Amino acid sequence: MNKFMEKYSYIITGILGVIALIVLILYWNNMSMLEKLPIIYIVALAIHETEELKLPGGFVELVTSMTGLQLNNLGIAKFGLFIFTIYATVVPVFLADYIWPVMATLLIGFIEILAHLLAARINTDKFYSPGMISAIFVQFPVAVFGYYYLLMNHMIQPIYFLYAFIFLLVPLFCLQAMIVKSNGQKYGEFINNARKSLLK
Repeated sequence: MNKFMEKYSYIITGILGVIALIVLILYWNNMSMLEKLPIIYIVALAIHETEELKLPGGFVELVTSMTGLQLNNLGIAKFGLFIFTIYATVVPVFLADYIWPVMATLLIGFIEILAHLLAARINTDKFYSPGMISAIFVQFPVAVFGYYYLLMNHMIQPIYFLYAFIFLLVPLFCLQAMIVKSNGQKYGEFINNARKSLLK
């Protein structure tokens, strides 16, 4: 599984994106916008991951050079990321009535654009970082539209932001820490190396 996920994880996410697109086409009139938004984001995420890992690819290499992390089990790390993708995009479809899980999914669009702009700052050779185009022109617009819809329909309460951040970021940081530790680096060292790369 390690070797398969290392080479083809973007295909698995792509298949998930195609399924999401088919669901949108077939059931558009039978779903609420709250259910549609995470599914739309699955399609956006599939496009984004293809750019990061394959066309043109190279985002993993950029992150490893930035943090000094040697990914000995890259396939396992990508499998963990795929499980998180399911958690952060598919699960909110079934919890859409609570609103804040949908907010959590849409938050990824803002986090991604920030991450790629920071990565571009580190990449002194060129401004572009793999995944930046889809982050700016696909994920970010979906996130902005989603939050605009929620705000215009008065669906957001301030406490929902806290719930959304906890729902999204706690598992993400836990996954990140497990990947770092499983590859023989202390999590504090990983964070420190990333901070130094950003500030240099």
